[in-house]
Amino acid sequence: MGKSLRIGVITAYLEEDWHSQQLVEAAGRYGEVVVIRPEQITAWLTPEGVTVRADGVDMKSINGFVLARGFGDRGNPDFVVPVYQILERAGHVLINSIEAVLVAIDKFETSYRLQQAGVATPSVVVVQDGDSACEVLGQWGRLVAKPLFGSLGLGIELVEDTADGRAMLAELVDRYDAVYLQEFVPSPGRDIRAFVVGPRVAASIFRVAKPGEWVTNVHRGAETVVCTLDAETERLAVQAARAVGLDYTGVDILEGPDGPVVIEVNGNPQWQGLLHATGQNMADTILAWVVERIAQTATKGGEYRAERC
Repeated sequence: MGKSLRIGVITAYLEEDWHSQQLVEAAGRYGEVVVIRPEQITAWLTPEGVTVRADGVDMKSINGFVLARGFGDRGNPDFVVPVYQILERAGHVLINSIEAVLVAIDKFETSYRLQQAGVATPSVVVVQDGDSACEVLGQWGRLVAKPLFGSLGLGIELVEDTADGRAMLAELVDRYDAVYLQEFVPSPGRDIRAFVVGPRVAASIFRVAKPGEWVTNVHRGAETVVCTLDAETERLAVQAARAVGLDYTGVDILEGPDGPVVIEVNGNPQWQGLLHATGQNMADTILAWVVERIAQTATKGGEYRAERC
């Protein structure tokens, strides 16, 4: 008789976050779910070793973790990050890996990893002063300016090489101290969101910008339409996920004049728009992969029973 599977879902926003709720529900179909709030984590260092607990639960009793929303308004991220690292070093499955999440949060580090892995992606310059930003704008003529850290299309600006554009860049540098500048890629008013889970693309959609808009984030009103990827684009999406180290991710791809290019890799991807377009709930696919990863790393002391309820 195998041991019953225990899956921890780490989330700071269980009540507010639909995605966390979906992951908890999906995890419950495989075994016992333990919801872990980051601000409740404690770590004990004694001569006997390290013990990590959350609300009285010893993390050693949990077979694997889904890092849904690993940081919140409460608690200290400078403490919980090394705790997540300790869990991984101890052999626990943590999906996504905290190392990969930290890479994905940082747009410059993400672009560096993509470039090093040979993934097609636009040229990028990160600047810390207005003169350098204007020099890049003069070379490219048009660019996309973003905060180094952020999501949901917030803070993204399309900048033209005009007096207003140069003034905007100077303002962005003053606001953010460092600004991520990405070369503009002409595209047909849409991008592709390829949702990668494990070794494959689980589902994909076009995100079509609203008329008169260029930003394709669903959060900012883009329409979602189901699409089927060709083999080249699917390989590109999986390659991008592997370059950053993510087990599951939303890879954003533009259909550029020279072929598909990756513009973003998301460490905490949302999939409500994808569910609306395709009918596929990525929570089920993510948890199936979590269970597979747990089985791959199971100790020799017994096989875990992970039957869907």
